[in-house]
Amino acid sequence: MLREERVGTKGDIASGVGMLRLFPPRDLARLEADLSPASLEIVRRYQDAVLTLDSVWAAFEKDHAAALARGRDTVIRLFRDPALQQVLLLSNDARFEEFVGWIDGGGGGSDGHVKRMTDLLTMYLQRVTTKNETHSHFGPLAVARVAPNTAGISWSTGPLRRIAFLSHWAGEAIAEAFSGRPEHFETVRPRRRPLAFSQDSHIQLYAFETRTGMPDDWRFVEVTAETFDNDQSWLWELCDGERTVAQLRAAWVRRGGTPPRRNFDEVLHELVSKEWLIARWEIPVGAADPLQTLTGCLEEEAADLAVVRWFADTLRQFADGPVEDRAALLGRLKKNFEEITGTAANRSQGLHYSDRSVLYEEAYSPVRSMALGQDVENVISRELSVVYDLTLLAPRLRVRREQEILHGWMKERFGLGNPVALQHFYAGFFEDKPQLARECEEVDRDIAALDHEITNVLLAGTTGDQQETVVDRDRLEELLARHPATPPALCNPDVMLAARDADALANGDFLAVVGDCHAVREALTHSSFAPMMQAEAPDLLDEVYARYQSLLDEDEVLIDLSRAHPDKTAAQLAYPCPDLEVHGLSPKGRDAVLQPHQLYVVATAERLELRAQGVEGRLKLLAPLAGGPSIRQDPLSPFAFPRHFGGVGIRSIGHDHLPRIRCGRVVLHRERWRISANALRGWSPGTRPAKGDAAEFAAARKLCRGLGLPRHGFLKIPGEPKPVYVDWESPLIVRQIFRLARRSDSPLEFSEMLPSPEQLWLEIDGERHTSELRCAVFSRGSS
Repeated sequence: MLREERVGTKGDIASGVGMLRLFPPRDLARLEADLSPASLEIVRRYQDAVLTLDSVWAAFEKDHAAALARGRDTVIRLFRDPALQQVLLLSNDARFEEFVGWIDGGGGGSDGHVKRMTDLLTMYLQRVTTKNETHSHFGPLAVARVAPNTAGISWSTGPLRRIAFLSHWAGEAIAEAFSGRPEHFETVRPRRRPLAFSQDSHIQLYAFETRTGMPDDWRFVEVTAETFDNDQSWLWELCDGERTVAQLRAAWVRRGGTPPRRNFDEVLHELVSKEWLIARWEIPVGAADPLQTLTGCLEEEAADLAVVRWFADTLRQFADGPVEDRAALLGRLKKNFEEITGTAANRSQGLHYSDRSVLYEEAYSPVRSMALGQDVENVISRELSVVYDLTLLAPRLRVRREQEILHGWMKERFGLGNPVALQHFYAGFFEDKPQLARECEEVDRDIAALDHEITNVLLAGTTGDQQETVVDRDRLEELLARHPATPPALCNPDVMLAARDADALANGDFLAVVGDCHAVREALTHSSFAPMMQAEAPDLLDEVYARYQSLLDEDEVLIDLSRAHPDKTAAQLAYPCPDLEVHGLSPKGRDAVLQPHQLYVVATAERLELRAQGVEGRLKLLAPLAGGPSIRQDPLSPFAFPRHFGGVGIRSIGHDHLPRIRCGRVVLHRERWRISANALRGWSPGTRPAKGDAAEFAAARKLCRGLGLPRHGFLKIPGEPKPVYVDWESPLIVRQIFRLARRSDSPLEFSEMLPSPEQLWLEIDGERHTSELRCAVFSRGSS
């Protein structure tokens, strides 16, 4: 209208309208003088609208502040629940007394303090809502068995049963403190670092590094290359993990040839400080009970044995005793730990995926004697098979292609039929790594093309705003038939059943939703709950091992890894096969343990082979040494099973929205939106500040309306290892989401909540619970 009247367009009057700015009296007087009556009426209506908008926005900010305050009061009330206070104790015991004292005292203080405390409590609620994996790693578990002649799922109930363990890192710290004492040190059996290689007085040390600690993030790197002197070389060669310090000391005295130039302890200390040797008691990789290992190290009359037994008794009291005693018991455990080790009883503050406390706790669920009926078993083993095969397509392709790349490189660099010791293989690999990385880029393009092909099949005929698409199984089978199902592979799918109640399950009225579908080392037997499952199902290890054997060729030998995770307790069952020591001590006898220096690689005319001195047959690793899926992270990855970490392997690049993808009763993919990071920044109309909680909540509502997002879901935020629970109608939760999203400019992914709150079939004592079935799936495959 101003343009038509040619009024105010050369100054700032028109630009103010574009910003929804109120006309000041001076400009309003000018407009009244220059505009026609009809146009002046429009100006007055605009002025009234801006005043109304200001009033509405002010009311919105006030209402939002009140909603935040109510949310904070609700969070404080919720955390008066003893069960949630146990979440705090296990998640952040270092600040537990502060939290509980503040909650019991009414949650008062300055506005800033109340905000800080309730923000933290809200984030703990979000973690529990997503998955009970803060310090109780996986939540209560139960072992389910198939009952072929039944329908649905049946179970009985009993009390929750907790089991507390000393964290692996804490056990290592106590073991180091004890073994460093003069009365114990002579019994220590020093061993060489597994990834340290020596030749002609030269030593090279390799290691693994990670940014996040997640299985797909490990990298293999060269740490150092140095030179030994004669004393160092002599002692290093004798440290085989069998001889004690006392035996080595005696051998040092009897040493023939060139006499030592320095004393034994000085040289031993040098080798340990350079991280070429490990000279302390160690907690073996996979040991669920470090205290049992310490007991075995100590003589019956040793004074420290009473300390170990006190820790064991206190852990039992912590797990079995009254809830109100647990904080004090944990406090005593921490105090004694710090007195023994001289180190803090908490670590890794601020990290999610880490053992922060000296203990961790798992629990047997109230669910007992769970039985899966035939229909449920059929869905998991047959109807879901297309999901497993789709997930493994890209990992299998990567292994096939990178085997070809590595085979060609070995032929060119070392020739056919020549055994290449692992240290020389590594040296050549790092020298030629840029060339190999360029060849792997072509593999990435092949995988991107495969992803495009999969996405086209899954989304054929769908529109951009479609909420669900249904894929015919025959089309998926045709897709799978176009690609080789090699090499043999396995995966651990997490399956969630979405059903109104147990009766609906029995009637076959349910959906099967696949969450994560990891293809790493078999996870039922390599996890913190593995010993608990084995206790409930004694045939578990034998069954899984037999399935692994079914994937091998006749001349292959299965090899497990002794590879400790520095940031997570990871118990594992001891397979009846050799271990390869990588990072950490194997619990097996030295005759059942391979060292990296025994390994060699040879290229035949047909294939690349990994072998070991003293072992008949080709080695098949349960996992790469570093854990990465590609030779860029670990050059030995093609000698392991295909790797995948995460959900169903559909990257769907170029699709900001994916509908729910369903095949019969199987949900292959939840509905998902890719969201620009800028969308999670504050928004307000006109010139009002676009900062603060109200502006962020307004931006969230605007985002939900624009994309049609459901109220509940999960947001994957760059830098966060786990998805974060979202309720878009909760101001307090939206506040946490925006705080996390500010850390990154990369896109975020929001996925629907499925099963929904109305589809939680597991009911115990009148309360509904989320649940998932973790399975192990083995695929010999076919060409």
